[in-house]
Amino acid sequence: MIQFKPFRAVRPAKNRAQSVTTQNVDYYSKDEIEKTLSQNPDSYLQIIKPTLVHSEDAKSKRYDEVRHNFEQFMDDEVMMRDLSSFYIYQQENRGSIITGVIGLVSVDDFNNGLIKKHENTIEEREKIFANYLNSIHIQADPVLLTFPENQSIELLFSMVTRQTPTLEFTGMDNRPHRLWQVKDRLIMKQLKDAIEKLDALYIGDGHHRMSSGALYSETQRNSNEDYHGLEAFNYTMAILIPSNQLQIFDFNRMVKDLNGLSEEEFLAKVSEIFTVLEKDEPYYPSHKNHISMYLNGKYYGLYVHQELRGVPKGLGELDTFLWEEHLMRPILGIENSRTDKRIGFSKGTGDINGILKMQEKVDSGEYKVAFGFYPISFPDLQLVADLNLTMPPKSTYIEPKFLSAMTIFDLAD
Repeated sequence: MIQFKPFRAVRPAKNRAQSVTTQNVDYYSKDEIEKTLSQNPDSYLQIIKPTLVHSEDAKSKRYDEVRHNFEQFMDDEVMMRDLSSFYIYQQENRGSIITGVIGLVSVDDFNNGLIKKHENTIEEREKIFANYLNSIHIQADPVLLTFPENQSIELLFSMVTRQTPTLEFTGMDNRPHRLWQVKDRLIMKQLKDAIEKLDALYIGDGHHRMSSGALYSETQRNSNEDYHGLEAFNYTMAILIPSNQLQIFDFNRMVKDLNGLSEEEFLAKVSEIFTVLEKDEPYYPSHKNHISMYLNGKYYGLYVHQELRGVPKGLGELDTFLWEEHLMRPILGIENSRTDKRIGFSKGTGDINGILKMQEKVDSGEYKVAFGFYPISFPDLQLVADLNLTMPPKSTYIEPKFLSAMTIFDLAD
């Protein structure tokens, strides 16, 4: 059975949420980081500053400074620690209101397959994140988990969100954010029971955070052989959002050359695998099994032949997999899309704009050919995860994205 627990979150004081919370640090340029550090003393970036600004200090010392800064923010009442609670979180994104619940999930549930993944992770990144946790013992970004839509859970969400939010502000991403602290014991129990009745949870975003949390837990368990299983290091902070509220966008590919083929030879080989139709205007795939291609100023629609669809079970439902198996490897000669530098990836926008962005890169000569994909559906994501398979890299771009330090899980508490 899935475990779902409330926790004593550290969060911004009511009048500080807008200034404390940040986008994930990967979204900032070096100049933006320096500007924020110089202008906003409340920013979460101030807490992790020792890891952002070049220093000759040993890594362990810099991590100690992060922990000190975190505790100083609480001493200065920029942030506060709540009693044990769940949190209902809401974000307005692209015209939709997205609602989820924040709590703790069990690392054992991840290890035992009740929290299911659909992507492989990079071992080096896992270890970096785990070492970071081992030093500072705080999680400021939740793992995004999802589940098939559930009326009982969404009814509980609506009961809570009729009340005045604990925090309500416009974030650094220019989106409205709201947070409700759930302290009512009955509603907490109902939320816990409803979540724990689910058959499984699926990672939408945060595979590396989930895996590094498991590595962190393993390290802590090895250091505490008499652990009883309820310690903080056995859990990871997560936000759970129904699948009908996720926004899954396309993730597209660009390739630098045609593997020594002329354009005519390349099109001939592609036509053996796909039905190829030239388009009169920029083409965004309208359905699954439709792929857009841009080559030498022309757009083409590639349509997967019927006998290839759904083969093998699970992965065969993914156009990114079919493209790798039948075009990327045998025609373009790219064996591993994770490591080959001839291939580039481009986040889609769910419309023609993502395709046009790739066209610019092809027209500039940076790439030779570009391919656009129809977004993968949640049922196909779920099928791949249920079969313990993994998608090709960068098959999905999932929103919502969350602000760092909205809630922080203090593993040393």
